[in-house]
Amino acid sequence: MPHDDRTEGVVARLLRRSHLMRPEDLPRLVDEAAHSLGASGCRIYLIARDQRALVPLIDELLDADCHGLDGTLAGRSYRNTEVIASADGGRLWVPLLDGTERLGVLEVLTNGGDAGLLREPFLPLAALIAELVVSKGQYTDTFERVRRALPMGVAAEMLWRQLPPLTFAADRFVVTAQLEPWNAVGGDAFDYSIDGDILRLAVFDGMGHGLAATLLASVALAAYRNARRAGMDLVLTAKAVDAVLSAQFGPESFVTAVLAELDLTSGTLRTLCAAHPAPLLVREGRSLGELDVEPGVPLGFGDREDTIVTASLQPGDRILLFSDGVIEARSEAGEFFGTDRLIDLLVREESHQQPPPETLRRLIVAVLDHQQGALQDDATLLMLEWAGDSHAVLLH
Repeated sequence: MPHDDRTEGVVARLLRRSHLMRPEDLPRLVDEAAHSLGASGCRIYLIARDQRALVPLIDELLDADCHGLDGTLAGRSYRNTEVIASADGGRLWVPLLDGTERLGVLEVLTNGGDAGLLREPFLPLAALIAELVVSKGQYTDTFERVRRALPMGVAAEMLWRQLPPLTFAADRFVVTAQLEPWNAVGGDAFDYSIDGDILRLAVFDGMGHGLAATLLASVALAAYRNARRAGMDLVLTAKAVDAVLSAQFGPESFVTAVLAELDLTSGTLRTLCAAHPAPLLVREGRSLGELDVEPGVPLGFGDREDTIVTASLQPGDRILLFSDGVIEARSEAGEFFGTDRLIDLLVREESHQQPPPETLRRLIVAVLDHQQGALQDDATLLMLEWAGDSHAVLLH
């Protein structure tokens, strides 16, 4: 049987079996599919919640170790979203992508042959496996449990269920986000939506910490989506969110936010700031500093008079939205992470020409390292890259 026909048959067979597949059956059935394509085995690795390791999704028949993201072929495959063969030809590492969301990697074990020969047949198989990880993960705790190195708090448990995928991309843009501390996040949230040629973005920071702050951010997020889906513009959306927060929580509670809209055809960015840190702009590897926005007042205070500020992006521009927990992270000596440090790191990572999701992962790791891994406040980063008429740098 020709190789393409065999690959198509294996993928189709796995797809048919997936309809009645228990989530815990996935590793075994994937291993069987790999054997049918000429490999000696196959293992699924998922990215850990702390974004520092790839952890095996295993059953009783398979065994595997974790892989760090730095200094390993598995980590390089994940970081750069590229297929990598080991020097001895014994292994092939294939990224697991749900669209453009990085879920982990697939380790393909060869029968002592050239791992590169398995590249083409395993690309469609890896695509299906990624889809199955997402779909079957809705029916089990196993997939989520293996990703957690630490217990997750109730506030974080509630919030993560409401957030969109960390990364989404199309021909003209990439949007990607990071949120820490992943297991104890309390008051931050982010959102985005693409409708035709308009991309809408938002970052929220609820007053306080823990479950109370999560309730604030969750209501703000729901009210934002409700207003957005009703076709309201930025000013009316802010007023709608403000009214809901005021009615539910009174004048003692508030949420800071940045709401933005990007016209993907023209590159026109419209921004509304509600007492939130101003977004940063990087162009051609150089920082142009903060966007010129009106600071406004927090959502929930009432009597809004918001100002929309318009900026014209150029192809390749990157916009970074963030919460104050990023720049207010303190070292053991009491030194703030600060906006200047954030800008310096952003420009440095830009020079490495990393895809936006990897740039953001490195930035959030730097924030965590600055505060010895124990943030005192939520830290949210959301990056937008607009590519204009060209293609955004995301996949290799």
